[in-house]
Amino acid sequence: MNSTTSIQQFSEFMGGKVSKSTLRVYVNALEQFFASMNGNILTPEFAQEYINSLTKQGKAASTVSLKAHAIMNFFKMKKMKVHLDCPAIKMKKPEYLKQPEIDRVIGACRTQLEKTIVVMLYDTAVRISELLNLTLDDIDLVNKTITVTRKGGRIQEVNVSDKALKELKNWLNVRQSISKKVFVDLEYYTAWVLIKNIGKRAGVPLHPHELRHSRAIQMLKSGAKPYVVGQHLGHKSITVTMDIYGAFMATDLREEIPDW
Repeated sequence: MNSTTSIQQFSEFMGGKVSKSTLRVYVNALEQFFASMNGNILTPEFAQEYINSLTKQGKAASTVSLKAHAIMNFFKMKKMKVHLDCPAIKMKKPEYLKQPEIDRVIGACRTQLEKTIVVMLYDTAVRISELLNLTLDDIDLVNKTITVTRKGGRIQEVNVSDKALKELKNWLNVRQSISKKVFVDLEYYTAWVLIKNIGKRAGVPLHPHELRHSRAIQMLKSGAKPYVVGQHLGHKSITVTMDIYGAFMATDLREEIPDW
């Protein structure tokens, strides 16, 4: 089996089915899998042995599961329906920031680019990949919306507040590029590091998805109905929303519990 050709075929097969960042992770997982074969024949049994070996090595359940999904998708490309057993992933409560911390993060931004990215990520609760793929044509300043491409290629309009719209307009006024992308071909990793560094300056551990979680929790605590929050975040069902955000920390619940 020519692994280079197989990887190329896999990239073409998965193109459009997953985001570019997910595809890169899948490809890396397959390259590691192929490197482990050492002349063995590609079979579902060998693949399961490989997944089992990762678990025995103490790899995180999320890492093992990701590699298993990459391999199962490779078999799918070969028109083989294969299921690989892997350890269950325990859902952690989402990490999020409270409003004073969000304000500190925004205050720690040094450029209009930084401020726009942070405010837009928090306000719209879109994923970082969805924001970075935003084009100028996706912005509707009149109706105060942006059009994003969700997972699986699903298109959705997302509301933008006046506060976030102001920062977006400020960025559009200072950006100097002929690129159609709003954030001028900024790469995922570069944006991730940028946001992490803003968090360091604010004294807050920060990653892009934490802004999404923070907005969801803030909306629920402010009285927004779960289905509204789910729609804003682009969830396919309210079940997904409640599975992720249905449980609050005890300290967050305290102010909502009436005296008796």
